[in-house]
Amino acid sequence: FILEDCIEAVVSTQSTGGCRRALSSRVERHGFTPGDYIVHVEDCVDCVYFVVRGHVKILRDGDVIGILTKGDTFGEKWWPSASSGKSNADIQAMTYAEIEVLDHTNLREILVKFPDYWQMWHKKLEITYELTKREGDIFENLPDDLKIFVTNERTAAYEEEKEDEMDDMALLRNAQSKLDSLKKILEANE
Repeated sequence: FILEDCIEAVVSTQSTGGCRRALSSRVERHGFTPGDYIVHVEDCVDCVYFVVRGHVKILRDGDVIGILTKGDTFGEKWWPSASSGKSNADIQAMTYAEIEVLDHTNLREILVKFPDYWQMWHKKLEITYELTKREGDIFENLPDDLKIFVTNERTAAYEEEKEDEMDDMALLRNAQSKLDSLKKILEANE
C-alpha cells in the first residue's frame, strides 16, 4: 500500500500497519482536468480532500478567493457529534489535478476500528480550507506571482463575460427590430 505524502503526514509512522492499510484502502483517487468542478457551492460536505498534484481554485460568488496546491487539504474534519455542513464555495481545477478523497463514512469506520488513531487525526490534520466555514480568505497568503496570475485570470474571464453580454444585447436589439418591422407589416395589412 502506498499513501501520498500529504496523507502520509496525517497518518504518520506512529499509526499501526493495520490502520495505515485500512486508511489506504478507503482513500479514493480522482483525476480532474482544467475547468472541472470538484465541489459545488451548497454541496453536502462529507469528505476530506487531499491535493496530490496540480492547482485548484476556491471560488465564492464567481471570485477566486484562494488557490490550493500539492499538500493542501479542503473539505471538513469529521467529528462524531457534528453533522456535515454545506459547501460555502466552488472548488474548480485550474490545472490537471489529482485529488485523494476520504469520506466521513470510511473515516468513521477507521476510527471505530483504531480508536488510538483518533488523537493523531485530531492533532495532525490541518484543513487548509474549511468548506463549511464562511470566514477566511486565503488569497492574501499566495505568492505575488500567483496573485498576478489569478488577477489576470479574473480580468480575462470578466472581459469575456462582458463581450458575451454585448453579443447577447446585439442579438436582442436585432430581434427586437425585426419584431417591430413585422408588427408594422401586420398593422399595414389590417
